[in-house]
Amino acid sequence: LMSVETQQQQTQQHVQTLTKIVSQTLNATDEYINNITSTVTEAKQTISEDINAVQDIKDNQNTLFAVQFAGMFTILVILVSGYHLSQHLRHMYSPQVQRKICAIIWMTPLYSLSSWLSLVFETAEPYLQIVREFYESYCIYIFLSFLISVLGRGDRNAVVDLLEQKADELRPPDKCRCGPKAWRRWHNSCLDKCGKRRRLSNDNELPMTETKSPSPGRRGGRELPLAVHSPQSPVTPHLPESPDYHNNRENSPARMKAEAVLDQCQFYAMQFVFLRPLTAIGWAISNRFVQPQHFLDYRTPQVYITTVANLSIFFAFRGLVSFYHATGSYLQWCNPWPKFLCIKGVVFMTFWQKMVLGVIVNLRDQFKTQDQANHFIMQSQNFLICLEMLFSA
Repeated sequence: LMSVETQQQQTQQHVQTLTKIVSQTLNATDEYINNITSTVTEAKQTISEDINAVQDIKDNQNTLFAVQFAGMFTILVILVSGYHLSQHLRHMYSPQVQRKICAIIWMTPLYSLSSWLSLVFETAEPYLQIVREFYESYCIYIFLSFLISVLGRGDRNAVVDLLEQKADELRPPDKCRCGPKAWRRWHNSCLDKCGKRRRLSNDNELPMTETKSPSPGRRGGRELPLAVHSPQSPVTPHLPESPDYHNNRENSPARMKAEAVLDQCQFYAMQFVFLRPLTAIGWAISNRFVQPQHFLDYRTPQVYITTVANLSIFFAFRGLVSFYHATGSYLQWCNPWPKFLCIKGVVFMTFWQKMVLGVIVNLRDQFKTQDQANHFIMQSQNFLICLEMLFSA
């Protein structure tokens, strides 16, 4: 029994010794695994930082390349527009029309330069966008004035006379109680009450052409015929007519339809002139104080500002298209389609281009935050505008 007890005690001692060795080994293994885990975590962080640094360098290089490429196109736009402006200034034979042309030509270098500056100085992009949108609303007003100047040398009644000649081909204006017809009735009633309404009599008709012969030593010059008469038709002397003829003519259905169509075109264009600056300011203020959490966030004012801007652009686009279809035959001598296409492309298509970019970027969902997506949309829009303005110029 003594020997058995001694053996048991020795066995217990061996077991305790083995237990201590195993526990020490396990503790050492745990420490080694923890060290490996911490090393792997540090390695992952280091690799992630290196990847982000390389990505930032790549993005900076891409941004620098985009800025240089867009800057080259901006310089070309300024040179081309400067050449057009210099030609008009050298051959200013119809100032009433050419002043408006020069104001429209300024649009392409202003767009291109503001977009390029937005790529260089990203913090100034909201303010440059406001300037750009202010000028685009001014250009719509100038373009409509340019068309009226070409058709009637600034005389609105002359344009109404043109539309009256093809009243049967005109599409009736839209019916709306708050539309241009109602505004015109209110305006005329105010003028009648104040006793300030003036009618232009036919005794003060403007000449058929308003051209000057090129001075010695200068070349160029283009005759701008008045669209009321054909340039080949003989001039007939003006004969005085009775007042009843004027009253009957102004109250005729054809003339009333012509005035209503012109009123609608002007109203649709002018609402864009007034609303576009307001939406631009509202958009900048909203972006300054409210950041949408996702695309088309209905809780933010940006969605409603974009909706108003879209409706305004739609009606302005409709008004210009209607005016083109109504007067296109009288403007064939000056090839009006490229001019309409250029104005619509610069003012309207650039806005819709930004919306399409926003839809594509947010559908792909490759950015972590909405701020990164908006930044990419802004840079892409400015870069594309710099390229597109060269073709517009």
